[in-house]
Amino acid sequence: MPAALEHAPSLAGRLAENLLKAWLSGDAVRVHSELERSLSVPVEQAYDTGEQERRQLLQAVAGQMRRCPDLLELGTQSPKLKLYLHLLWHLVPRN
Repeated sequence: MPAALEHAPSLAGRLAENLLKAWLSGDAVRVHSELERSLSVPVEQAYDTGEQERRQLLQAVAGQMRRCPDLLELGTQSPKLKLYLHLLWHLVPRN
């Protein structure tokens, strides 16, 4: 495998990080924008199977988050929302 692909940053990871940051900001417009970006990432154009799986997970989580009625209510987080945020956190690349 070419060295450039071995160390390519994960688009799914960057999008997950952006979505988490948007959620932490509490800005509804920013959150919904990041949700749409996460949902629109092309899965089939990923550079390897692992990245395809990360993108699929990101899309599944973003789709569920979009349906959360309490998405931005920090004090009343549902167990499902906590799970979604935890899954996103695991997608974020570690430096």
